[in-house]
Order: sequence, then structure tokens, then C-alpha cells
Amino acid sequence: MSYDDVKTSGKPIPKGLQECIPDYRDIHEVDVPNYTDEQHGTWALLMENQSKVLPNRACSEFLEGLNAIEFPRDRIPKLRDISDSIEKHTGWTLMRVDGLVPDKEFFTLLAEKIFPSTDFIRERSEIGYTPSPDMFHDLLGHVPLLINPRFTAFFEKFGKAGVEAFRRGHPGIKMLPRLYWYTVEFGLIKNPEGLRIYGSGIVSSPNEVLYSLSDEPKKIPFTVEEIIQKPYDIWKMQTELFVIDSFEQLEGDFEAWCVKEKLL
Repeated sequence: MSYDDVKTSGKPIPKGLQECIPDYRDIHEVDVPNYTDEQHGTWALLMENQSKVLPNRACSEFLEGLNAIEFPRDRIPKLRDISDSIEKHTGWTLMRVDGLVPDKEFFTLLAEKIFPSTDFIRERSEIGYTPSPDMFHDLLGHVPLLINPRFTAFFEKFGKAGVEAFRRGHPGIKMLPRLYWYTVEFGLIKNPEGLRIYGSGIVSSPNEVLYSLSDEPKKIPFTVEEIIQKPYDIWKMQTELFVIDSFEQLEGDFEAWCVKEKLL
């Protein structure tokens, strides 16, 4: 990615970001792309598809966040508006980026309660699944849980652990992306109503939603030690998914592992 194109909220520049992200402007000053009617239509189609499959499949915490954010159904939202909505709930904000952010910078952002989001929408041919995250994945997939205090407490610690791993040259540099993949992107959770989805890679893809709760992927109880040893493949449906009991368990088990590894 090009750091010249990185934009974010008007918070004071955190010390950890001053060196790695030189262009740190208020997200309200960032130009909004001139989306075409077809692109707005793609957003509307994606929203329509997910509205059909998410009820009784996404976890209650995600659905509560989705209702609170009130994404527009017929047009692509402005990042600044979504960022303002998140900030009112948990103090987190969005930053505009071109695409995937290198791990070191990504951890630094999370540690400062900032989530990077693209502002481009996928092609119609990738409606079902796109391996390269677009703004629908970033916004619909991630944002609803960014207003949940329990999840964001974990997310902030995750960022701080990553920053410390890079500072010390700790093996967590390779372990933490695996944990992110099998939790934040493709995690399942036990709600009182039954097994539900919270991973953003699943909730933003109609194909993944139906597949993840079917009998096909193996469901494995969440353990940090097992996940950090397991590689992943972004180019195909996941054959193994990890299940947490609650976000309290996710935060507690992760924190315990970090303390043991001296990352927190």
C-alpha cells in the first residue's frame, strides 16, 4: 500500500504512527470517491443478500451492532459517517487505506483504536466471495463489532501485543496473524440460541455464511496454542473453524497467553 494515501480521523497523532504513516489527515477531509450507479447497486445487492442470510446465523453481538450502525441499503456510505458512529460508542475510528496494511502498521493502528478501511467496492463477479477485502467486507464485516466493548477490549490488546512482538522480534509476529484469521475473520461463537458467526470474512460473504454453519467445516473448540501453529489459505473456503464460548473467553485466553509470552 502507499502511505501517501492513508487518511484517518482528527485525533492527535499517536507517537507510534508518526514514523510509519506520514499522511495522517482527518477522515472528514478525505475526498469521497465518485461511485457509479453500478457500484452503488453492488452495495445494495450485497446488503440485500446478507439481510437474508445473517438473521439467526450471525451472533447477537454482531446483529446488535449492525442495527445500531444503520448502514444505508441502497448506496455506499461515506467512511466519515461510519467512523463518527463508531466513535460515539467505543472511541474507535476508521482510517482510509488503499488495501491490505502491513502487519506492523496494522498492529499499531489497532493499539490506537483505529481500524483501516478501503473505500472501493468489489466487482459484481465477486459478489459471493472476494479474497481481497473491499469496503463491504471492512464495513459490514468488521464495524458492527467495533461498537461492542468486550470485542474492542480484545482488539485493542491484540494490537498492543503485535506492537510489542515487533519491538522484541518475538515469534508472535507470525503467530498473531493466524490468530486474527481464525478469530476476527473466521470465528464462530456459542450464543444461548446456538452456534453463531462473528468472523468478518464469514458475515460479509453469503457463500461463507451458509457454508460455515453446515456440517462441512470441522468445528474446533478455541485454544490460542493450537491456532498460533495453524497456517491458513485465503483462496478457498475454510475447512476448519474455531469456536469461542464468549468474547470474555476470547479476551481472557488471549491476555493470559500474552502475559505468558511477555507481550502485554
